[in-house]
Amino acid sequence: MPVDLEIVSPEKLLLSRPVDMVVIPAAEGEMGVLPQHAPMIVLLQEGVIRLYEGNRVTESLRVSGGFAEVTPTRVTVLADTVTPV
Repeated sequence: MPVDLEIVSPEKLLLSRPVDMVVIPAAEGEMGVLPQHAPMIVLLQEGVIRLYEGNRVTESLRVSGGFAEVTPTRVTVLADTVTPV
């Protein structure tokens, strides 16, 4: 059961797809999010978001900061800038 990931910039929706796990650069340190994660809103620091399919990273995106909303079925990242790594 994947988690739905959405990455949004101020201008548009940049990515929307299911992933097995996403690792985000939370202000407190890197945070892995799997399905059924506890709900929370976290501040993001500059860093890399890694998308996983199975045990392998399928995509990496650099963010300059922003926020992430986590629910048991979805992760929504609101980022100022997002660039491929």
